[in-house]
Amino acid sequence: MAGIHAKMAMAAMVALMATSAEAFLAPQGISLVLTKSASSFKTTRPPLRGPHHVALKMGLFDAFKSATEKLIGAEEANLPNMAPQLSAVGTGPLTWTAGVSEIPDPRHAMEDAWFAGDYDYGVFDGVTGAQKSEFGDLYSYQLSGTTYGILQRQREQKKPIDPLVALDGAFSALNDAMTVGSSTACVVSVDTKSEPGYTILKGANVGDSGIKVVRRGQDGMMKVVYQTVPQMHYFNCPFQLGGNSPDTVDLATRIRVPLAPGDIVVIASDGLYDNVYDSQIIDLLEATEAQGPTAMAEALVGYARQVQEDPQVVIPYGLEAQAAGKKWTGGKLDDTAAIVLQFS
Repeated sequence: MAGIHAKMAMAAMVALMATSAEAFLAPQGISLVLTKSASSFKTTRPPLRGPHHVALKMGLFDAFKSATEKLIGAEEANLPNMAPQLSAVGTGPLTWTAGVSEIPDPRHAMEDAWFAGDYDYGVFDGVTGAQKSEFGDLYSYQLSGTTYGILQRQREQKKPIDPLVALDGAFSALNDAMTVGSSTACVVSVDTKSEPGYTILKGANVGDSGIKVVRRGQDGMMKVVYQTVPQMHYFNCPFQLGGNSPDTVDLATRIRVPLAPGDIVVIASDGLYDNVYDSQIIDLLEATEAQGPTAMAEALVGYARQVQEDPQVVIPYGLEAQAAGKKWTGGKLDDTAAIVLQFS
């Protein structure tokens, strides 16, 4: 397994962009007290991996059909996401390898944070529209580092491994420190011990980052068999932790997916999902599966950037904008981070 790679860089004052996700707006008369952010966990920032471009095309009908999967209200996003049932794997726990790729929005410093440990993984999308402090790291980086630190302590102290508890502890710690900013969060752990004969992906998701589990069916075709549902207050305003947002970890989608040999898990920010359809994700994974998870992650992120820079393409975000009565043309430029886990 790859060791921990936790992304946490020094924050920069960032210009607000019309295409960026919006911070939750508090009612009039309520103001946020801004303070210096607390000290954050720090490790070496990993180098950016070069994009792996794969040219894909899809029909307009396919685009509209796929985009309907994301047109779901926030009240429905909190319902249980049902994963397919599996028989116990008699050969023991599965093994897996992990790969990561990222690319920043060229208009500002990278705001997507992530960690990839031996068993624990997370992606955190800092909300560009949220207030930021001049001092310390971005909120997403602090939330990422603190969550991973709590997960490590759970393992060191031989406590039950619970990503939801870890995320809640990190969120509470940043609140206590009055840390400025807000972020979405998707945190998962691979559990090979608590249920003999099974390897279980467990976790929690708040907002519009999320996971997809891709599996080959009996017909040999790859399919998305499980995915988190984006949680949105309204168009372009995802559920988010921190800032003026009323959201808490209690609203998180609980993730529990029994895994099978050959499964591929994608954990990514909305820079991927706003621009790339499920059918395209599957095509990219199939094209690079034999090269391993790093190549798959690079293909996803590289193709997402290719779409983001296309002024004519029809993307899921654009169809959501139309459904919300907004005008949108072309790709949506954004920070993009993806972690890919490949199981055998």
